[in-house]
Amino acid sequence: MSQKKYQVFVSSTFRDLIEERQDAIRNILDLKHIPAGMELFPASDVDQLDYIKKVIDECDYYLLIMGGRYGSIDADGVSFTEREYDYAVETGKVVIAFVHSNPDAIPVGKSDLDPKVIEALKGFRGKVMTGRLVKTWATRQELEPLVLKSLIHAFNDFPQVGWIRGDNAATDVILEQSNKVLQENVRLREELSSFESRNIVDFDDIATLDDVFTVRVETSNYIVRRGTQFHDRTIELTWRQIFVALAGVLDKARTDDAILTAVKEAANEIGFQPKISSINHTDKVTIKIQLEALGLLNVRVSKTVKGGVAEFLFLTPNGRQLFVQNRVVRK
Repeated sequence: MSQKKYQVFVSSTFRDLIEERQDAIRNILDLKHIPAGMELFPASDVDQLDYIKKVIDECDYYLLIMGGRYGSIDADGVSFTEREYDYAVETGKVVIAFVHSNPDAIPVGKSDLDPKVIEALKGFRGKVMTGRLVKTWATRQELEPLVLKSLIHAFNDFPQVGWIRGDNAATDVILEQSNKVLQENVRLREELSSFESRNIVDFDDIATLDDVFTVRVETSNYIVRRGTQFHDRTIELTWRQIFVALAGVLDKARTDDAILTAVKEAANEIGFQPKISSINHTDKVTIKIQLEALGLLNVRVSKTVKGGVAEFLFLTPNGRQLFVQNRVVRK
């Protein structure tokens, strides 16, 4: 039997789903793997969301349970549960989601009453249930076996890096072989870098980093008694502003959802208001192609959480160098 242990991040609202969370954590332990969740976090002075992201980074799978509450909300009006989910998807984690099949039937004590929060919860549910396989549940008794079966399926069909005890990790022979492979890998990466650092196209009239690109976005704001209002807007950003913001979140390969995060960050830097909720799909593709053409970004196809494939973005050596040049603090 494999001695590899997987770490699973259990995400949900807390007070209304205490028993369901306990069941999920017990299932993970029964399968001899490692659960991680908010109730297991130590007290820390580190910003809550930053700490959560670090824990998710260390996990192999992300398990989400949705009931009738949206959860604690940050300064931007987005729940920490939704922030966790967005980060897990953005970083390419295997997502295992369970959404309540009939939230209107949930007792009042375990559901939200504020129309604004209810609307936010509906939007979050729609996001989770779009473009991925999810399981629906109505009772705790129905949820527990679904979680167990889904975990077994994920471990078998989407194996991840996992953890292995140090005394079981490898023999001296295997370590020597691994070192040789790593050395060869370094050599190949160095050769590959010489190609990745070049522009993939050679245009005389390609826009430079200080040229302006008009990005089409959708903004949202909440108005009392009218709900959330959406508006089509445009924002002018230089390619440098877009790239520096994007490079700041590409500490590892991410899907192109990171482009929306980057545009939001670049917009905040110049004081753009109101809040950006989405970006025009064509403009997102243009940003990806432009930065790839400039030799700053590489795009590779890899497996997704659904078992299919998707494009993942990461910096080229030139991109990393340019990012450092623009962020370094000088005398």
